[in-house]
This record gives sequence, structure tokens and C-alpha cells, in this order.
Amino acid sequence: MKRRDLFGLMACASAGALAAPAGQASGPASALDAAGQMKALPAEAAGEGFVWQRVAEGLQFRVGGLTKGVLFHGPGRVRVTAHLGEAYTTQPSLVVQGRPAPVAIEVSDGGGTLTVTGPGMRVTVDKRSGALAFFAPDGRLLMREREQAPTVLQHVEISGSPSYALTQTFTLAPDESLYGLGQYNEPYMDYRGREVLMVQTNIGIVVPFMVSTRRWGLLWDVYSKMSFADGPGGASFRAESAPAGADYYVVAGADMDGVMAGYRALTGAAPMFPKAAFGLFMSKERYHTQQQLLDVVRRFRAEHFPLDYIVQDWQYWGGEKNGVWDGQWSGMVWDAERFPSPAAMTRELHDQHHVKLMASIWPSIGNDTALARELDAKGLRFEPLHWISKRARIYDAFSAEGRRIYFKHAKKGLLDVGVDALWMDGTEVEVGGAAHDPREVEADIKRLGRNALGDFTRYLNVYSLVTTRGVYEGQRAAGPGGRRVLTLTRSAWAGQQRYAALPWSGDTTASWPVLRQQIAGGLNVAMAGLPYWSQDTGGFFVNYAGGERNPAWRELYARWNQFGIFNPVYRIHGTSVEREPYLFKSLDPEVYRSLLAAARLRYRLLPYVYSLAWRSTQEGYILMRGLAMDFPDQAALRKVDDTYMFGPALLVQPITRAMFHAELPPPATVPPAQLRTPDGQPGLVLEYFSGMAFEKPASRTVDTVIDHRWPDPPLGSIPPGLSSLNRFSARWTGQLVAPESGEYEIGVEGDDGFRLWLDDQLVVDDWAVGGARFGGHRVTLREGQALKLRIDFFQDGGGRVLRLAWRTPSQLRELAATQPKLDQSQATRLPAGCDWFDFWTGQRHAGGQAVTRDYALDEFPLFVRAGALLPLGPAVEYTGQSPDAPWEIRIYPGADGRFTLYEDDGETYRYERGEHATTTLRWDDARRQLHIDARQGRYPGLVARRELRVRLMAAPGQAEQARTAHYEGRSLTLNFDSLPTSP
Repeated sequence: MKRRDLFGLMACASAGALAAPAGQASGPASALDAAGQMKALPAEAAGEGFVWQRVAEGLQFRVGGLTKGVLFHGPGRVRVTAHLGEAYTTQPSLVVQGRPAPVAIEVSDGGGTLTVTGPGMRVTVDKRSGALAFFAPDGRLLMREREQAPTVLQHVEISGSPSYALTQTFTLAPDESLYGLGQYNEPYMDYRGREVLMVQTNIGIVVPFMVSTRRWGLLWDVYSKMSFADGPGGASFRAESAPAGADYYVVAGADMDGVMAGYRALTGAAPMFPKAAFGLFMSKERYHTQQQLLDVVRRFRAEHFPLDYIVQDWQYWGGEKNGVWDGQWSGMVWDAERFPSPAAMTRELHDQHHVKLMASIWPSIGNDTALARELDAKGLRFEPLHWISKRARIYDAFSAEGRRIYFKHAKKGLLDVGVDALWMDGTEVEVGGAAHDPREVEADIKRLGRNALGDFTRYLNVYSLVTTRGVYEGQRAAGPGGRRVLTLTRSAWAGQQRYAALPWSGDTTASWPVLRQQIAGGLNVAMAGLPYWSQDTGGFFVNYAGGERNPAWRELYARWNQFGIFNPVYRIHGTSVEREPYLFKSLDPEVYRSLLAAARLRYRLLPYVYSLAWRSTQEGYILMRGLAMDFPDQAALRKVDDTYMFGPALLVQPITRAMFHAELPPPATVPPAQLRTPDGQPGLVLEYFSGMAFEKPASRTVDTVIDHRWPDPPLGSIPPGLSSLNRFSARWTGQLVAPESGEYEIGVEGDDGFRLWLDDQLVVDDWAVGGARFGGHRVTLREGQALKLRIDFFQDGGGRVLRLAWRTPSQLRELAATQPKLDQSQATRLPAGCDWFDFWTGQRHAGGQAVTRDYALDEFPLFVRAGALLPLGPAVEYTGQSPDAPWEIRIYPGADGRFTLYEDDGETYRYERGEHATTTLRWDDARRQLHIDARQGRYPGLVARRELRVRLMAAPGQAEQARTAHYEGRSLTLNFDSLPTSP
């Protein structure tokens, strides 16, 4: 609905300030209406030239037909709005909380420039163009809008309602770098010179907050499809539908953490997760029965492998029968046959094994559920069917009533029987099957039509925010004594941290390049202001022949797991392979040692991690930190995308290449000239069948190139109906003719199941649902020899790939000659300005250089900053074990240091009313003294007396010093002898 609110103020001269009306001697009126949108300037101010007025929060002006506002939301936080005289929305922001309070500002008119100065920032207005520039209190330029046409708005009509298409352009300094915006599956972090299409997908996370090394951040409060591009003409944000016009926030800080704190001040603090959330989550797609899930947990405990959460993925509510998904999809119920007693299951998990349960739920609701019927009675499901179940539809999470109904059923069916946390899958929101393609996802979401707030063109990207809001607010209704909320979700948006919802990076595919992308993507999610993020350790799809039996994947899994322990939340999840760590104890003892050592290190780090989680809640801190967070002025680090800080002490560089098991390039497709049908014609005979087990013949043809990405031809030649099915089977028969003598590798690349027979011998058998992978067999042939060949294949609705491939003798010889040699060395660039200790060896290195050494499979580059105080807990199997055990405090000398330990009950929200305790540690490097301050606060269950084993770390060849203190909450000081200078 169009709106045109007026101030009702009298206009002054067209080039001066607008006079305040009578009766407002107390100060200017607010510029905002009840919805938080900028009111229009008075009609008298709509003439030519530049006119402006001061308002309670800042100022408002009009130039060239454009009405703009500059409003202070607090110290270092400024909102900018712009429209063509009217805003086409009455909706308040979904992202920014609260309204700005009047602040002390000064406005000065300097001829061609208008200046407004408020707390933490100064903003200038170019009267000719309306372009804004933003300055720090010390006069340093932060950022500026482009001088010519900084804001371009075009009237558009979408779904019968008026809106604006928007382009906002900024001029950047040549020496600054940009980070944030979410995750886009790229190996880089810095967006300078880059383009980004900002659409949520299964494997893409959009968070419209960007930070600069010049200590500013930009929050874009628009929810439609957007893009960002940086080029010679400036850095531009574009939005398809912005009914309020331009609406963005500039956040300034003294340092990068100050910018993050400003973002949280606008969008909400991140509440504390349960302490167990910082242990290990074990997950797979999926545990099929209650018995299987319990057996896995029992095995973890029997093997003494650490674990805090077990995760039940989809279909515990029902499943697939005769090729059709039943209508119970995500109905918040348990299948009575496979999960006969979920309440008893959770009691055993909690009481006997000290393990929590997370369960998957979806926004798509099966038609045959009580939840669907209640939603439908209110018209709160959308018409398009969900792709995986043609009997399910998406619920309207934009409706408060829809969220209430959805949570009511989640509570009754899951939380009330003991489920501890919810996994909200498909929240981008997933409708169709092409969940990785942003343009197809966009089309799928738009086909949903209108929601309770408006059209999906406007609200394309923000479903995850509103659906996680419902489950958070529902659980928080229990009050401060209630259990803490923890929600895993496949998408995110600005402000989602306030709903205790963390995103994960979706259904990735296992490979070294993808692992590399995960590092950069996770860091950019964090630098977009979201403190918590996770990913599927080992890759969701594993397309390695033999799966877990393949040593190349096992090496990748071990390295990926080392990255996982330095994520804010540590999860193992995926399909295609068995990946419970204890399985590798006999399968590959070296890999098992690596997995176990990494998990134990994560658990020892719990006092460090949990204390930093408190900083995240209290100060807006982020744990997983691109190097620009702590070293923004070191240009040499700007493009380092695989190394990061984990808190203030630890520098982490996951290894992202094979060191022990080489991966071969994909084999070539067998050329048509080498294929013969049984009767000697070129190609192979291809038969298609309806169903995945060759149930009903559908067509027969001759296939000359066995390389398919359906629904490409020849699928189009199949009789009507088959090409529209997700599931089918196929068989190829004929002969393969050898072009030369020698050893061949002949195989199939497929998605899903495939088998290969050569001369009636089954040589490849990979008959299982899974992503595209290659399975091959070595055979020696003579030139001209004809080999009888048969391929069987079934497709379950995934990538639809089938390829007949080989490596000929000459190709194998060339591969052997050109394959690069593996080595175990890795170089790490250390930031300048401080020394660094190798965590494993204790070797001390000066910063500002690259350090190279060899790494075994259970080690990786991990360095500790000089001056760090690193608290370590005991080796435990779950977070609540041995709460009164001694802690180790490691001091890494070379600079003064400080760290605050945080403790609470780990389960409830009583910390919000002050029931928690902090203890500050201070290292005086010159005096060689550790000061342990008096404990601040207390809570029920506090360990009043704890043994602290303090170690002053030393380089190899130097004497390490140790002290033991029994800390009872009173301040104390530990003295250490002087250490010799490092050589």
C-alpha cells in the first residue's frame, strides 16, 4: 500500500533549514513513523534545489527529486534512507531491533556541504548530488557514496504492488579490503574486484552485512534478490525490490571488533548456547531406527570417544513406500515401528550416556499430518508442492499464527519427549529440487506467491530469519529457568544470531577444493556478524570410489576433521559413507589416531571456547576470525584465505591438499569408435525402465556416447512420462574394442547406483544412492580385442549422471610420468608485530615471515600468539564430565596478556539475571607474574575451589616452568623466574 506521511512542518527557504513549528521548542520531531520508515518531507519542501531539516535523530533533505535521511541509532551507528518522495511499505524492519533515541547532534551548513556530527561518527552531505561521506571522530574518512548518482531508484510494480528497483554505489579507497556477506562457495574472502549474486541456496548463505579494513561496516536492510559488485565505477549493491527505497546502516568502530559490536547493537545479541553445543555432534543421513541410534551412542561410550550430541536426520516420521514418499513428511511425529519409544530413547541418552538429541524438521509439511490440517484451516501453507515429497507444502513462517502452530507441534512431538535441539533443514526456503542453483532457487521461491507480509519477490532471502524466530520465541516462553535454545539451520540472514540459530554450509561434496572453500566461506559468515557457523565434516556427498574404504578420502576426512574442531560448532555429518570415528580404529589406525587426537584437543579447549562464547554474547565478539579482524593494516595478509584466528590466542591453518594419497584426474569418456552393439553396430544398446529395479520397460535405443547429465538427450526420446520421473533404471549392453595392447582401467562414473560387467564378470558393484563417483577395474587387453560389456544403473532423483570412462595404457603411462610428487611440508604466514609458538613443538618464531615444516597426519599448522593465556580443561568424553577437575593454564611469554574465564550452569538462561562467574587472568611479561583476579559473581553449582596447573611455555632446549595454585575465588599472584632470551 502506498503511503505519503508528512511532517506537517513549515518550510523555510529552499536552500536552508526547515523551521520548527510552533509548540516544538523542546526539539525537532522524529523523522520516523510508527513502522520505523522515514516520513516524507513537507509538500512545501518539494521544490527545486536542496532543502533540509533537522529531526530528532539526525537530518532529512531533498535534492534532485530524492528524499534522504541520515539518522543516528547510537554511537557509531547511522541509518541512511532514500526514496522518491514516498515509501511503499508499512512494515517495520525484520532485522534491526528498536528505534533510535534522540541523540546529541550538531548540524552545520558550510556552503556546498552540510555536516551532521553525532556520537562516534560525522556525516557530510554534498548539496549538489546528495552524496554522503562518513568520517570517524578523529577525522579519518571511513567511506563515501559515489559523487555522481549514488542512489538510483526506479519505480516498479511487482505482484500488483509498487516498489523500487535500487542501485546504491560507493567509492572505496584503493587500500581497503571487504569481507562478510555470507558464503558463496569461493576460495577467496576479499570482495574487492568481485561480483556476488546474493540469493539463498542449499550451499549458499546470504547475510547482507559487509566489513572493511578501514573499520566500518555496512548493513543492507533489504530482503529481495540482491547483488554486490566492485569495479572501476565503484562498489554497488543492487536490489530487485526495495519498497522503502534505499535503507542501509553504516557502523563505525575503533577496531574491527567495535564494528561487530555495533552490528549486534543494531540486530540483537547472540544468546548463550548450551555448553554441550561446544562438544561433538555426530550425525549422518540417517539413523534408520531407534536401536541403530542408541547403538551408535553406546559404541562411542565404549570406545571412550568424546560425544555430546547425536543427531536424528529426516524420515524418522515415516518414509518412502513403493517409490512414493508418504504424507507424514516433517509432521513432528515418530514412526511407531522404527522409533517405538522416543521418550525412552531420550531418557537413555540423557541419563546413561550424557548425550543430547537433535532432530531434523523441515518447513515442508506432509499433507497427512495434524500439523498440515491445522495450518490449512488458517490458509498457512503455500500451493507449490515440495520436490522430494509430492504430498508436502511449505508453511507460511511470515505469519505469527503460522509460527505459533508450527512450534506447538514441534514442542508436542519432539521437545516434550526429550529432544534437546532442532535442526531446521531447507530454510532457504527449499521448494524445488535444484537447490544448488541460485537462479532456479529464486524461481522456486517466487512461485510460492505471497506470504503473510507480502510478495516473495520482496521477501526472497529472509525465510530462515522468520522461521527460526518462531521456534526461539516458543522455547523462550519457558522463562529464565528454561533450557537454552539451539537451532541448526541451512540458511541465515542478518539478525538471526538473536534467535540462537546457527547456519551450516549445506550439502557439500567431498574434495580438497571444497574444503578450501569452506574455510573462506565460514570466515565470511563470521565477518558478516554471525558468531556461530558449522559445516559437514568430511563433505556431505562423498564421491570417492569405495567410500570410507578409499584411503584418499580418509586422508581428506582426517584433515577436514582438524578444520572442524576449530569451527565454533563441531559437527560430523554426511551421506555416502560410514564416518563414525570409531569405525576407523581397525580400518585405518593412523586416521583414527588423527580423529581422536583432534576431538580430544577440542574438548581440552572447552574452557577457552566457552569463555569466548560469553564474549560473543556480552561484547559481540566472533570466535572464527579472518586475519583482517586482528591485523587489518597488514596488507600482506589481506588475501590469505586459508588461515585464521580462533579467538585471540590461536592461529589455525587447515591443510587443504593431499600429502599422503594422490588423487588422480578423472578418466576420459570412452570414445564412440570403441563401442559396438551385440550385432556389431556403433554404440551400445540402451534400455530404459520405469522404477529403480527394472520393473517396466520404457524404451530401447542405441547410445553412441555414454556420457549423460539428464534430462539432456537421450532422455528426451523416452516415451512420455518417464522423463518427468525422478527415479528410473537403465541398462547398456554391447562390446568395447581395445585400441592398443596393455593394461586398462575401465569403469563407470555414476549418480546413483551402478554395476559394470566385463566378459560376464561383475567387476564394479556400487549399487547405492550417492553422488557422482567413479568405480573402475584394471584389465589387460590386446589391440583389437572385443570385450563384452554391460552396465546397470538406477537413479533416485539426485544428480542424474552416468558415464563410461577409461584410462588406456598410454594414458596410464602419461599419468604416472606427470603426477606431481606428494610432500608433507606446509608453509604458514605469521602475522607481524608479535612472536608465535608452534603449538606442537613449542618452537618460537618471529612474526612477519612464512614458516615451513613437515606435518604428520595428526598435526597441522597451529600457532599460539606470544602473550596468550590459554586455558585447557581435562580430557573428558562429554562437556559435563568431571566439572571440578584441574585446569591447565598455559602462558606463552613475549608480551603482556589477558584472558577472562567464564562459567555458568551451562543449561539455562539464569546467566541473564546475573547467575554466572568470571575470573580474569593477567600476565605481566616484564615482571614474569601471573595475576589471577578475584572471582566476580557466582551461580548454583559453581566449583568454589579449583586446582590450576600453570605452565610458562618455553622453546625447545629451554626450561619450562610450572606452578600449581588452588584457586578459591580470591586474588593471587604467581611469580616465575626470568627465562633466557630465545636464540
